Amino acid sequence: MSRLGKWMGGALVLVVMAAAAPAWAQTGGVTGKTILSDGSPCVKCMVVIDRQDIKGHYEVKTDKKGEYTYIGLPIGRYKLTLQDPSGHVLPAPGFFIARSVDVGDPTQIDFNLPKEIKRQQASPEAQKQIEEQQKEQKQMTNLKEVFNQGQQLYNDKKYAEAAAAFEQGIPLAKDKNLLVVKEHLADSYRMAKNYDKAVALYQDLITSSPTEAGFHNDLGSCYADMGKSADAEAEFQKAAELNPASAGLYYYNLGVIMVNTGKMDDATVALKKATDALSSAPDTDSTKANAYYWYGMALLGKAQYKPDGTIVPAPGTVEAFQTYLKIAPNGPWASAAQQTVAQLGGKIETQFKKTKKKG
Repeated sequence: MSRLGKWMGGALVLVVMAAAAPAWAQTGGVTGKTILSDGSPCVKCMVVIDRQDIKGHYEVKTDKKGEYTYIGLPIGRYKLTLQDPSGHVLPAPGFFIARSVDVGDPTQIDFNLPKEIKRQQASPEAQKQIEEQQKEQKQMTNLKEVFNQGQQLYNDKKYAEAAAAFEQGIPLAKDKNLLVVKEHLADSYRMAKNYDKAVALYQDLITSSPTEAGFHNDLGSCYADMGKSADAEAEFQKAAELNPASAGLYYYNLGVIMVNTGKMDDATVALKKATDALSSAPDTDSTKANAYYWYGMALLGKAQYKPDGTIVPAPGTVEAFQTYLKIAPNGPWASAAQQTVAQLGGKIETQFKKTKKKG
C-alpha cells in the first residue's frame, strides 16, 4: 500500500493555484486502434489497462471500428492487454503492451496483431517470452483446477483426498499462492488427523511469515487436537499478540483449552479478554456467543458452596450465561445455560426462551 505524502511550505499563492487546477490537467489517457490477424478491426473487444507502479485497474471496449479511448488515467506506467469478446488474450496468452501515460493528450497505443505476430516470428527472444508467458498461464490454470478440486473435497469432509489434491498444487504455486496452498494442505492433514505433516507445514508457514497471526492460531488448534495444551497455549497467545484486532478469537481458543485442561483461573482470564474483545462484534458472530458461554463455564468452576449446600457463584457467572442466551437463544448450549441460570437463582428473561419452530 503506497502512502501519499503532502508537501508543506512554499508560497501560499502557489498552493492555492495548485488546488484550483482542473482535474483533467493532472491526468492523461490512452487511445488506439485494434487490428486482428486477418486485418479486420477487433469489434467489442476489451482493452484492459493495469497500472504497474501502484494498484489501478481500468477497462474499455472497442467500438464498431475497433477503436478505443480512455480518458482520466493518473500519470504512470501501464500494462495494456487486448481481449476478444470471449475474454481470450490476443494475439496469445500473456501478451501485453507496456507504456507510460503522461499528462495531456491521450497516448496512442495500437494493437496491430499482424505486425505483432510478424515481430514475434522474427524475434526468437520475443517468441521465448511469449512461450514462457503461455507456460505460466497454463500453470496458473492447472493450479486453479487442482485447488478448486481440493476445496470441494475438503467441503465434502474427504480430508485425505483433499490433501492429495492440494499436494498437486505445491509445484504449480509460487509466492503468495504457495502459502495459500500450503495452508489448505495443512488444514486438510489436520482434519485427516495426520498431525505430524500438519504441524510440519504450519511451522514452515510460520517460518515464511512469522508475523502472520493466523498461522500461529492454526498451529495452536492443531496442538489442541493433539492434546498438547502447553504448545497450543503458546501459539494462541502469540497470535493474540501479533493481531490485537482478532484477539477475541485467539483468546477464545486459548480459554477453551484452559477449560478443557481444568485450569479455571487461567481460563477466566483468557475468556474475559475474549468477551471484552468481542463485545462490539455483531450478535451474529457465533464466536462471540460461545465466548460468553465458556466464560460462564470457567467462572462456574470457581463457585463456592455454603454449609447448607447453597451455591455461591463467582461474580459475573450468571451474567455470562444470560448474555449467551440473549445472543444465541437457540444456540447449542441454550438449554444447559438456562438450567444453570435457574440453579444459580438467576432470572431468565422471556426473550431468552427458545422460539417455537414452525410446522
